[in-house]
Amino acid sequence: MVNDNKLVYSYLRGKMLIAQDGINEGSEAEVYGWVLSIREQKTLSFVIVYENRKQVQLVIKDKKLMSSQLKQNSVIWAKGTIKITDKAPNGFEIHVSSLKVLSKPKKLPPFNIMSTDVPALDLRLDFRALDLRRPYNINLFTLRSKALQYFREYLISKDFLEVQTPKIIATASEGGAALFPLMYYDKQAFLAQSPQLYKEELTMSFEKVFEIGPIFRAEPSRTLKHLSEAISLDVEAAFHKNEDLMDFLEDMIRYVINRLYEKEGEALKRIKAPVLDVSKKFPRYSYSEVVSWINKNLEEIHEGEDLSSKHLEAFGDHAGGFYFIKDWPLKLKPFYIQPKDGDYSNSFDLMYRGLELSSGGERVHDPALLRKGLKRTGLSAKGFKYHLEVYNYGMPPHGGFGLGVDRFMMVVTGAENIREVVLYPRDVRRLVP
Repeated sequence: MVNDNKLVYSYLRGKMLIAQDGINEGSEAEVYGWVLSIREQKTLSFVIVYENRKQVQLVIKDKKLMSSQLKQNSVIWAKGTIKITDKAPNGFEIHVSSLKVLSKPKKLPPFNIMSTDVPALDLRLDFRALDLRRPYNINLFTLRSKALQYFREYLISKDFLEVQTPKIIATASEGGAALFPLMYYDKQAFLAQSPQLYKEELTMSFEKVFEIGPIFRAEPSRTLKHLSEAISLDVEAAFHKNEDLMDFLEDMIRYVINRLYEKEGEALKRIKAPVLDVSKKFPRYSYSEVVSWINKNLEEIHEGEDLSSKHLEAFGDHAGGFYFIKDWPLKLKPFYIQPKDGDYSNSFDLMYRGLELSSGGERVHDPALLRKGLKRTGLSAKGFKYHLEVYNYGMPPHGGFGLGVDRFMMVVTGAENIREVVLYPRDVRRLVP
C-alpha cells in the first residue's frame, strides 16, 4: 500500500487495524496492482486488486471510472479514501476517486483464476505465469519463501556459513548414470547431482556450512514426487556423528514448522494445509527393524534389499508423521558414507509417512577407506583425483545431509504432486515455460 501518510497496518486478535500517525477512516491511499475480480451492481462496483501479494477491495461509485478497458487481469492505479469494514479483505476498502488502466489484457485467459473449478495441472503449467496469480498459489509460494527464510534463520543461529558451490562439474558427485552431460568448451562436463564433494571439502576450512540451491537428476521418473531439477538444502558439519545429525535435522524441521504456524497461520489456513504434529520426538527405526515389520505385515523381503515405494508407504502408514530409518546396508549407499559393523552404514533417511525428505549420515574421512568406497560402487579413483588429494591434508571427521525443499513443501502444504509447489517445474516431459 502506498500513500503520503505512510499507511501501516498491523494484526491484533485476527483483525487488521489501521492506526498510525492519526490514520483512520477517511485517510487517502493509492494502490498499484492487477485486477483479480470485478463485481458490478446497480449503483456501484467492487474490484479486488492484488498489490504486493495482498488483496485490496476497491469500491467504485462513479460509472465513468468503470470504463470498458477495466477487465479482469488489467493492471491499474487507483486513488481514494479508506473505509474500515469487516466485510472487505484485510478489514478495509478504498472508495475510489481516480483510476487509470496502466495495462490491459490482449487475450481472454484459458481459465478463470478465481474459479473454484481448478483446471488440469498441465494446462495451468502451460500458462504458469497466469496460474501463479491464483490466490492459492500466492499463499503457497509466500509460504515457500518464508520456509526458506526460517531454514536460514535456524542454520545461521547455529553458526553455519552459507556457501555456493559450482553447478557445472567435471565428474559425478554421487555416482550412477543419472547425470545431465554438457559440453564445457572442449571438455565434457555435467550438471551437479548435489554439492556433496564440495561441501565435504569446505568443512576443512569453515567447519559448518550449508547451501540452498538446485540439483539435477537425469532420472526418467514420471511419479508425483520426482523432478529433473529440484531445490536442495545441503548441510555439512565437522565433528558430527549420525545421532548428532538426526538431532540437528529434527530440531531444524521442528523450528521451521513452528515458525510457519506462529507467523504464517492465516496463509496456511487459506490453502487448507494439514496440521503437522512436531511436538514429539521423531521415532528412529533401524533398517533391519523396518525389514522385520515388512516381513510380518506385508511380504517377504531379504535383509540387504532396497525398500520399494510400496514398502515405504505401508511402513509410513504404520509409523505416521515424521520418522527416521537409520543404519542402512552399505551397498545401498554412496561411496562416501561411513561403514558400520561391516555390511551396514552410519546413515539415515528422514521420512514423512512414505515420502523420503532427507538422506544423510557420517562421511568417510580416511582417504584409503574412501578409495575402497569408490571401488565398491564401481567408480574410478582417477575421476576423483582432486577430491582424494584434498584428504591428504587433514580431513576432519564430518557428516551431513541433503533435504529436498520441494518435498518438504509438499508435506507443509498437503500437495500431492511435487509440481504444484515449484514455480516452473522441470521433469522428463517439460522444458517450457
